[in-house]
Amino acid sequence: MLTTIKGIYEDGVIKPLEKIKVKGKTEVIITFLDSAKEKKSAFLSAAGSWKDVDTEALKKQIYESRRISAREKVEL
Repeated sequence: MLTTIKGIYEDGVIKPLEKIKVKGKTEVIITFLDSAKEKKSAFLSAAGSWKDVDTEALKKQIYESRRISAREKVEL
């Protein structure tokens, strides 16, 4: 059985935020999510990374590349 629940890790203890429906000794896998502070830091570190890019030229290149078809022509 695979079950996912939310919990909080604090002071070396994992505290479930939902009722756990298992009996006896059960093996678990614990995944720690990035904190909001780390996500904000990653977002801010990317700020300004496009400042030297000619966005109009980039858009033109994207639109032109979409016109190129790698498919063979289908004759009906």
